[in-house]
Amino acid sequence: MTLAQLLEERRHVLLDFDGPVCAVFGIRGSAHAADAVRRALGATAWREMGDDTASYSDDPFDVLRYAWVRLDRQKADAAERALTAYEIRAVAGLSLTEGVAEAIDSLRASEHTVTIVSNNSEQAIRAFIDAHALAEQIDGVVGRTRARAQDLKPEPFLLDRALEQLAAKPADAVLVGDSITDVQAARAAGTAAIAYANKPGKDRALRSFEPDALIKSMAEIAHAA
Repeated sequence: MTLAQLLEERRHVLLDFDGPVCAVFGIRGSAHAADAVRRALGATAWREMGDDTASYSDDPFDVLRYAWVRLDRQKADAAERALTAYEIRAVAGLSLTEGVAEAIDSLRASEHTVTIVSNNSEQAIRAFIDAHALAEQIDGVVGRTRARAQDLKPEPFLLDRALEQLAAKPADAVLVGDSITDVQAARAAGTAAIAYANKPGKDRALRSFEPDALIKSMAEIAHAA
């Protein structure tokens, strides 16, 4: 099935935020964000992670999951606040991903809905949308609102919430994301998946999870919609 056919059959487009819309951790990298969350937990909690992935992972969501599952609610809340604050600072002044503005315009012109579905903080996403005057073109935002590891992709919870808000069936929706967890979340929720290979060599890893389509530029969606 071509990208155009995939979009023609699915009226609801769910966009991941970090990657397809902007590069949230692009300037300093996600490792800097992960360290910020670890620091918020305190030196003792960091040492007690031992050999757990959260002690060295470059992914701040690994640290957040650890805090929720292994630590008390106070620590988990501290981790959530730290990551949310980091994300809000990170998106300030960021540019849109090349081609995404045109993609959103084309999708709206072809009567698709556009909803952002992301592990990133809903506050940060809305701040970015407002800064770029996109609010009228975005039908909804479903992001992280509390430190619950089971809510984050690759679990389907966020996609399920988006579909519920849209009163849409999974078969009528497609998720555009740049990570393996996006493809996994789409599969778990029953939607189609468009993998966005936004870095050299990334397409091979994404293809191994068999997305319904793969793109290397958000402009491809603009041309196909």
